[in-house]
Amino acid sequence: MIEAILNIGLVHYLILVMLLFLTGLLGVLISRNILRTIMSLFSMTISIVISFLTFGFYCDNSLDNANITSIFILTIAVVQAIIALVILYKIYQSNEYLDVEKIKDKEN
Repeated sequence: MIEAILNIGLVHYLILVMLLFLTGLLGVLISRNILRTIMSLFSMTISIVISFLTFGFYCDNSLDNANITSIFILTIAVVQAIIALVILYKIYQSNEYLDVEKIKDKEN
């Protein structure tokens, strides 16, 4: 009985990935703050990395190729996050806020 409960399979990981991705997508669609949007995009990237690791393990029974791919994806995601934070810092310096609607109104 306990083994059946603790046995985590492919479906459990896919449900986790789906929930994490949908949470990130919801954050991108609803949030008006640019920083929250970037954090939601990073959450979506993490869910994609988890899915790569899951399929790499369950299809190949080794994590070698999946680990290399995941490290590559995470490196690109970290560089994107750094660039986005630098851009956000410059926007905040010039506007004093990070609300998308206020920035759009100020440009018009």
